[in-house]
Amino acid sequence: MNFNFTEEQLQFKNTVKSFLADECSSDSIRDGWAAKKPFNHDRWNKIADLGVLSSNLPEKDGGFGIDQVALSLMIEEMGYAALPEPVAEQIFLINDLMPLLPDSIKKEIRNTYQTGSKLISVAHPFSPNPLFLNDAAGLLLFNEDSYQFALTEDIDFIPLVSNDPSRELSKINSIQKSVSSSEEFEKINSAVAARGALMTGCLLIGLAQKMLDLSSLYALDRTQFGKPIGSFQAIKHMLADVAVKIEFARPTIFRAAHSLLENNPKSALHCAHAKYMSAKAAELACKNSIQAHGAMGYTWEMDLHIFMRKAWSLMACWGNEDKQQDIIYKTLTSSEEELGVLYTF
Repeated sequence: MNFNFTEEQLQFKNTVKSFLADECSSDSIRDGWAAKKPFNHDRWNKIADLGVLSSNLPEKDGGFGIDQVALSLMIEEMGYAALPEPVAEQIFLINDLMPLLPDSIKKEIRNTYQTGSKLISVAHPFSPNPLFLNDAAGLLLFNEDSYQFALTEDIDFIPLVSNDPSRELSKINSIQKSVSSSEEFEKINSAVAARGALMTGCLLIGLAQKMLDLSSLYALDRTQFGKPIGSFQAIKHMLADVAVKIEFARPTIFRAAHSLLENNPKSALHCAHAKYMSAKAAELACKNSIQAHGAMGYTWEMDLHIFMRKAWSLMACWGNEDKQQDIIYKTLTSSEEELGVLYTF
């Protein structure tokens, strides 16, 4: 079996990587923080013009119809750049859910978000505080047994302080007017939870890789006793441990993406496993990167804290470690199939 990525999948990845290298530098993120405007509308419009926002919509709806694996490759690059705009965890999520939503809600979203160019926020019990509501046209909100769509102008909300200044969070107080439904709730709720976990996992893998790369460069540049600190065994082992964690986590991302693509009945299990593994990799990357940098790694002058802040925030989004373990455990114990590497994954 050929596990290589297709030329088209890699083309999508490289296009996003090149764009973000130019448009989403650490300096631009800092500028957004300083202005208290982390959502950069100019960058958002450029991403839309590139066709990224609608890329996972079907061609008949104005998209490229790209598959879940290519989407995962693109999202990893967004994590690597610490992109503040919630392309993955909001727009890609909405696009993926569109075929599943009832016509009443689907119609309202289509009238509002203009093939992905307008931001639609998503809130769910696993991620209850929507992102950038001040910049959003509407909100898709999941409750315990139903879901609803409302225009931002019909929502009363207050801002929340986040550990990551790139994430502008809100708390919903009330919704004056909305379109709601409970049609096929279990199916749609499961779909959004699995996709939210996977997309967050992709971002975490990108962040972990970025922290490892920053730490490796710093270890080669910083000297002690006349030698680069990267030549010392303790530093080598710390960074090698992160690299190993990433290498074990990354395949679970692509397996989960392929599982969704193939409508595998175990896709919820695979997405939970992917989020769990990527969060563990990001957690170790944060810990070992700050140790490799020393205390100065978390100072404003260093870029490392930009990526650490986002990683810490995302670890809790769409189900923390305990929640993903719970999903995995319940899925395995409710199955009558044999367990083990030949059957489970």
